[in-house]
Amino acid sequence: MENTLQQQISAMKQSLLDEVGFVDGHFVELELLDDGDNPQFTEEIIALFFADSAYLIADVEKELANDPINYVKVDKILHQFKGSSSSVGANRVRLQGTKLRERCKDGDVESLKVSFKQLKEEHATLKEKLDTYFQLVKELRSEKKTVGHPNEEHVEILAENQLTNMAITEDEEVDFVKGTGNEPGKVVTKEEEVKVVSDESALIVTN
Repeated sequence: MENTLQQQISAMKQSLLDEVGFVDGHFVELELLDDGDNPQFTEEIIALFFADSAYLIADVEKELANDPINYVKVDKILHQFKGSSSSVGANRVRLQGTKLRERCKDGDVESLKVSFKQLKEEHATLKEKLDTYFQLVKELRSEKKTVGHPNEEHVEILAENQLTNMAITEDEEVDFVKGTGNEPGKVVTKEEEVKVVSDESALIVTN
C-alpha cells in the first residue's frame, strides 16, 4: 500500500511539474522544508496562499466592475498576486496573472475580463489538484512510520544540480555519494564537502 501511494504521489507531482506546469521548482523547494516537527509545513503555506490570493482575486473582480476601471490599482493588486504565486511555485497561475497585467496596459476591457476569467479557472484548478495531492501525502504519512523524508529523491537531484553551480575547476574531482537510511547524501571534492541534510532537506556547504 505504501509503495502504491508513493508511486501515486510521485506520478502526480511529475504531472504537476511537466511542460508549462501547474507548479515549478519553487514548490519542490518549499516541500523540502517539511520536517519531523512540522510535516505539514508546505500544506499550511499553500493553504495560506489560496486564502490570500482568493482575497486578491476578489479585489480585482471588484475593480473590474467599476466604470471606468482603475488600471493602476488593478495592476498593483496583480503585482502582489504575482509575488505570492511565485513564492509558492504556482507557475500557471503566475503566468496568467502576468498576462492579465499586460491586458491592463493595453486598456482592452473585454480582453481583460476574458483573461481574468482564465485566471480564476487556473486558480481553482490548481487548488483542486493540490488538495488531491496533499490528501495522498497525508495518507502516506499515516502509513509511513519509519524515518525517511518523502522528498529524498528531490534532495539528491538538487544536490547533483548544485554541482553545476559550484565554482569548481576542471581538474578537481567531484562525486555525489547517495545517502543510505538515515545517512544523508553528499557531494565530495578534494577541498570541500556539500552535505545534504535529509531530515531538514537543505544543502549546507561546510569546509
